[in-house]
Amino acid sequence: MKKSFLEDVLGTVSRCFIVLSIVVLACIAFSGVRVVKSGEVAIVLRFGKIVGNTAEEQIHEPGLLFTFPYFIDEVVTVPTDNVIQQTVETHYTYGDIVDWKNSGYLITGDQNIALVSTSVKYTVSDPVAYALYINQADRMIDACVSNAMLETAAYTDVDDILTSGKEVYARSVIEEAQRKLTAAGTGITLQAIELTNVSMPEEVRYVYEQVNASTVEASTMIENAKQYSNTILPQAQSVANLTVQSAQSAYAYALSAATNELNEFWGVLEEYQATPDVVRARIYREKMAKALSSIGKVRVVTDDDSKIIISGE
Repeated sequence: MKKSFLEDVLGTVSRCFIVLSIVVLACIAFSGVRVVKSGEVAIVLRFGKIVGNTAEEQIHEPGLLFTFPYFIDEVVTVPTDNVIQQTVETHYTYGDIVDWKNSGYLITGDQNIALVSTSVKYTVSDPVAYALYINQADRMIDACVSNAMLETAAYTDVDDILTSGKEVYARSVIEEAQRKLTAAGTGITLQAIELTNVSMPEEVRYVYEQVNASTVEASTMIENAKQYSNTILPQAQSVANLTVQSAQSAYAYALSAATNELNEFWGVLEEYQATPDVVRARIYREKMAKALSSIGKVRVVTDDDSKIIISGE
């Protein structure tokens, strides 16, 4: 009976071992079946060497992927359709920079200090290079962008970084960082860079904020002056045009009146030269009639010397 019990135990152990072996072998066999998700591609490394001679053979699109078991083939998935965002705060310090050895900052071209943090967006443009040569993409990007920030700040004034030159500084940083990433063969393409925090050290921040506020106020005043100029100048020009037109009209009227009087004078002169007595008598009558019409009420009297006196009331 003891023998029978031992045989049963051995039989049970054997069956369990066989089942376990089958399960392990099945797991090993199916470990080569992978699912490549949408927005990703896969690269297969066989004993550390990439599988495939061309890019079409090396890059596997989303879907089922059949490879050898994991101890033979290694599958590296690479996100290609996603825009990845990463924050770089290497040169930004929260607080003051008294402990300068452990603080992040930039030295600008005019020998000032600026604190800058950035947000970078990038995509993977070369999956093969990314899979083979990049172990920690975030650290690689941080290093290249930080180095580009240092180099670009070295020939940029602090006022440009803090105010109007931010966009130019950011463009220069992304160009320089992309050049470094390309030279390193990372397969990464920077899409955008944003200066998320730009300021001065806490010790001098108040002074720079006051300077910036004054700069903004000056810009506002200049803009208001330009708007006022754009409003008042057309009005003044309109008044000037009306004044010139009125003067020209008055000039034309006066010239016409003077011309008419001159023509009339020359006509009378010709008549006078021909018949002076007649013209003199006519002019006398016309002038007297005009003068009497303007007097109003007329009274004719005589004095003791028989003289006629005309008095108006």
